[in-house]
Amino acid sequence: MNDEIRLLNSIIDTNGYVEAVNGGSENVFLEYRDIWSFIINHYDEHKKVPSKDTIKHHYPDFDFVPTPEPLKYYLDQAKRESLSYQTRTLVSKANGILNELGPKESLSFLMEETSRLYKFSSSLKDTDLAGDWKERAAALRERSLKANGDLQGIPSGINVIDKVFGGWQPGDFIVLLGWTGVGKSFIARLFAVNAWKAGYRPLIISLEMNKQQESQRFDTLLNNGEGNFTNSDLVKANPAIIDKYEAWAEKTFAGKHAIHLVTAEGLESADQNMVQAKIDQYHPDMVILDYHGLFDDSSGAKTETEKAKNLSKAFKRMAVKNNIPIIDVAAVTMSEGHGERPPELEEVAWSKQLAYDADLVLAIHRDLETGLFQIVSRKVRRATQFGFFLRWNLDTGKWAEEWDI
Repeated sequence: MNDEIRLLNSIIDTNGYVEAVNGGSENVFLEYRDIWSFIINHYDEHKKVPSKDTIKHHYPDFDFVPTPEPLKYYLDQAKRESLSYQTRTLVSKANGILNELGPKESLSFLMEETSRLYKFSSSLKDTDLAGDWKERAAALRERSLKANGDLQGIPSGINVIDKVFGGWQPGDFIVLLGWTGVGKSFIARLFAVNAWKAGYRPLIISLEMNKQQESQRFDTLLNNGEGNFTNSDLVKANPAIIDKYEAWAEKTFAGKHAIHLVTAEGLESADQNMVQAKIDQYHPDMVILDYHGLFDDSSGAKTETEKAKNLSKAFKRMAVKNNIPIIDVAAVTMSEGHGERPPELEEVAWSKQLAYDADLVLAIHRDLETGLFQIVSRKVRRATQFGFFLRWNLDTGKWAEEWDI
């Protein structure tokens, strides 16, 4: 028997419209979508599910059957049936696209549609906070024992971020905001380096630099001014440091966990589907996206502002769905007279969406003469506002937090 029929009967028998909606029933109905829409409209107007007589009057061919199990049972069965049918249809269409247009177009279709199906298969979770206190207390005790008083998230390596914000925690969406050319990418790589040194696996998706440029920055940051080489040595391929570099690299990287880097070389499209595919491939502990404006929007935005908003929402959902922190680098075009300070949120065209989505927005400014970086929070979701300075030599990689400015 069709599971949609049994679910509709159970909703009518139990007056279970609210439970059905909360359980994700809006994504279930394919064959009997018209009857479900009728129930929705009736409930909106009368605040109750229509009776069997009313249903029979409008849909005389609909079958009424007994439903002795709880509504959730029929909902789960119908969701499974619907998802299976949609998956088979998707695979069939992808095969047709493969034969007609080729593998890249077929894969692109599959990635977009499977992401949509995955979202539909997940339900929002409701909780009674008053009745849930015992579970929260137990979870707090478990996290406390596991952390043993240490940082809950992935360390940023910056004292004030780790102390005030708690490091990068699962589900965090962090935005690094700055004028063009102030060093946002260096800050993002510093966070990745510090996470890697602490034993975590970063994934960097860089659409602005190639593999060689990225590796030179990473090596310089990891060297941290120890005197083995400078960034200029690596860029110019200074023959005097080659043996020293090789010995340092073997000591630093041999036998260590991965630092996964994805660059634009060879990529025809870099959108939210590609980001999710790379997360599925590498299972990183954190992700850095550099930079926001260079990513494509798979949902087909018609303007740059719409694209930026769509990507912001997609990356936030991705952080929550995958339970990892995502750091998104975003450039702000400098206006006249604004180069002396970090940018404000309102100076970004899509700042409202960013403010909604981000758990932390860090605005960055650099004094090019002194190498002093100023970083201030513009939006903080779970802590108070904060700021700090970094004294940083980008050529040697040596950096330090500085408070007495």
